[in-house]
Amino acid sequence: MTTENNEIDLKKIVEILTPFDDDPVGDKFEYEPLLKEIQGNIIKSHGRNHAVYLFLKFNDNIEAAKEWIGNFSHRYVTSALEQAEQGKLYRENQDVPGTIFANFFLTRAGYMHLGYAYEQLPHEDSFRQGMQDPNMQNELGDDSQQWEPAFQNEIHALVLLAADRIVGPRTQEAKRKEQQQKTDLLVKVPALLALKVENIKEELQQKLALASVVHEEEGYVLRNADAEEIEHFGFRDGVSQPLFLKRDIDKERENSDFSQWDPRAPLNLVLFKDPLGKEKESYGSFLVFRKLEQNVKGWNNDVVDNLAKKLNVPAELARAYTMGRFQDGTVVVQSSQEDNKYKGNNFNYSEDPQGSKCPFFAHARKVNPRGDTGNPSLVSTPTRLEEEKMHRIARRAINYGPLPSEVPEKDAGLLFMCFQASLTNQFNFMQKAWAKEQNFVKRDVGTDVVIGVEKTDDGGEAMEETYNWPTQWGAAGKTEATFDHWVTMRGGEFFFAPSMGFLKSLAPEPSGNDITQEIDACEYKMAELKEYEGLNWAIGRNGDTEELDGFVKFFDDRKLPFEYYVRSQNYSLGDRSAYEKNITTLKNYITQLGDA
Repeated sequence: MTTENNEIDLKKIVEILTPFDDDPVGDKFEYEPLLKEIQGNIIKSHGRNHAVYLFLKFNDNIEAAKEWIGNFSHRYVTSALEQAEQGKLYRENQDVPGTIFANFFLTRAGYMHLGYAYEQLPHEDSFRQGMQDPNMQNELGDDSQQWEPAFQNEIHALVLLAADRIVGPRTQEAKRKEQQQKTDLLVKVPALLALKVENIKEELQQKLALASVVHEEEGYVLRNADAEEIEHFGFRDGVSQPLFLKRDIDKERENSDFSQWDPRAPLNLVLFKDPLGKEKESYGSFLVFRKLEQNVKGWNNDVVDNLAKKLNVPAELARAYTMGRFQDGTVVVQSSQEDNKYKGNNFNYSEDPQGSKCPFFAHARKVNPRGDTGNPSLVSTPTRLEEEKMHRIARRAINYGPLPSEVPEKDAGLLFMCFQASLTNQFNFMQKAWAKEQNFVKRDVGTDVVIGVEKTDDGGEAMEETYNWPTQWGAAGKTEATFDHWVTMRGGEFFFAPSMGFLKSLAPEPSGNDITQEIDACEYKMAELKEYEGLNWAIGRNGDTEELDGFVKFFDDRKLPFEYYVRSQNYSLGDRSAYEKNITTLKNYITQLGDA
């Protein structure tokens, strides 16, 4: 708990209530100072369907760069408390316009470029070392020669901007459109997000000349026919996470009594005291970013044409052996076939000590052994479950590239992110001691079949590894079969998510908030016009009635001219050029506001 004089007990298992929860039980304000100080996305995913990542390298105008970071943080960076408030607005009205969500992260090089001494940096050896360091490459099994050139540059900061489509996909109608027109509505960055990104890039590179955008990534949430999040290989994604918020924990309790697996976690799993923070609640978190390319065609062919035939099992079971789950989320340790009904995460591997149902090298078992390290029949020195669980990470990933229906062989995959309090004890440990270790959890089981080997061979082909697979689900026999590693690391870096207090201290609270809010409203309306244009919807009139719509009112309130585009059986007014004319009007109005 936290009081006026006491520090927060980070080691305690928590079920955090926020001031925006509906549950009347408990003190909703106990953690409010903490939620106000930490960035959103750390203890709960930001939840948006689209994200853009800008990797920055600052120029030599250090003080101006600091001021920009402060101003950007005041205007855009979203605290955990603000994220909770936005969540309540969405729950109350699912058609509420999606707001921009933002994070700001710094690398070790970024802190030092901004003038902070080495001893002022967050004290974590791996963070100070960086992902490009040769020793770190060896520890993680990476090869920077495979990295995209942009990731071989020095990176100072990462800006994450996320949003939903204005006309969806929160609404049921837009979700249907998303399924029908995936290429148009799923992958394409929504207009509001694209507009904000271009404004920020122009400000940094042209108006202020503060930084170079050395790399940019775009990501999107991929969904199956049931609107569940999936990744490019087709597996349901994000189904097992450490939970901190009471709302999320209560939702998990609907499927579980936590008797086999308790997903709750203490805050010291993800929070690290910000050495430059301004409040006693000033905490941050270490961020891992890795671009993981997935060869969808190679994976599919290897599962169907090689593994399933070799084992004489259905392709669905062969896939489940590799991932530890079926594509619908059913865990293979509990079933030999999909049951199309998610049963939560109340399971462990205590009844499968030989790996005859879920192989030890399956991805889900490798990176979250759920008590295997405490089983004396598997390890010589058992580990307490509480200690094993402190190696977990708060995973935040999003897809990039062509849709899996296009069966891409390259340029598609995951923009992997995870938060933790210690890189050394969490992601790095998981990667080094578990995923790429052939002798974990017992000798000669092989590396993680999905991410255990990040390198390709000298010819650029996927690395092949031989594994012993269950001959029959639940039986003792094993069948030897090779499987290639179809995931390749294309670049990444370690970051720190500073506290809100530190970020905002870099610039004074901006004046002229009314003008800022007016500019934001105009940019939102411009983006809405762009979205309507893409769908070829009428503007100016509601449907086929004579009633004026919200666009007209917005322009009339500001005494701005408005161009109609109406299509109906009874009348026709304007043409498609009306969209761009109205957007130009708003751009000019924004310029006037800026001059004012």
